[in-house]
Amino acid sequence: MSLTRTDTGQAATPLEQLQARNVVRKEETDNALLKEALAISNENCASLMKRQNMLVVDLTEKVNAVRKECENCTDELIENADKQTREMQKILQDERQFKAEISQTVKSEITRCVSDMKEYAKKAVDETTQEIKKELKATAKEIEKQRADMCVEGGFRKFMFWVTPILLLVQNIILILLLNKG
Repeated sequence: MSLTRTDTGQAATPLEQLQARNVVRKEETDNALLKEALAISNENCASLMKRQNMLVVDLTEKVNAVRKECENCTDELIENADKQTREMQKILQDERQFKAEISQTVKSEITRCVSDMKEYAKKAVDETTQEIKKELKATAKEIEKQRADMCVEGGFRKFMFWVTPILLLVQNIILILLLNKG
C-alpha cells in the first residue's frame, strides 16, 4: 500500500527505494568529499613537494658549496703540506750540510792541533836533547879532567909509594951515619 503525499499528491516512494537513494547519495557525497579532500590533499602535497624541491635545491647548492670549499681546503692543505715538506727537507739538507761543515772544521782543527802538538813536542824534545848533549859534553869534560887529575894523583901516589921506602931507607942511613958520627 502506497501512501500519497498530501501537498503534492504524489505517491510516496517505498522505503527500500529511499534507502537505495540514500546509499547512492551518501556514496556521491562521500565521493565528492573524498574528491574535495583529495584535491586539497593534492594542493597541500604539491605545495609540500614544491617547498621540498626548493629545500632540496637549496640544500644541493649548500652541499655543492661545502664540497667546493672542502675541495679548496683539501687543495690548500695538500699545498701547505707539500710546502712544509719541502721546507723540512731544505732544513734537513741545511742541517746535514752544517754538520758536515762542522765535522770538516773540527777534523781540520784537530789535525792542525795534533800537528802543532807534534811540532811543539818535537821542538821540546830537540831542545831537551840539545841541553842533555851539552850537559853530557860538560860531564864528559869534567870526567876527563877528573881522570887526568886522578892519573896525576895516582902517579904521585905510586911515586910516593915507591919513594917512601927509599926515603925511609935514606933517612935511616942518614940517622945511622949521624948517630955514628956523634
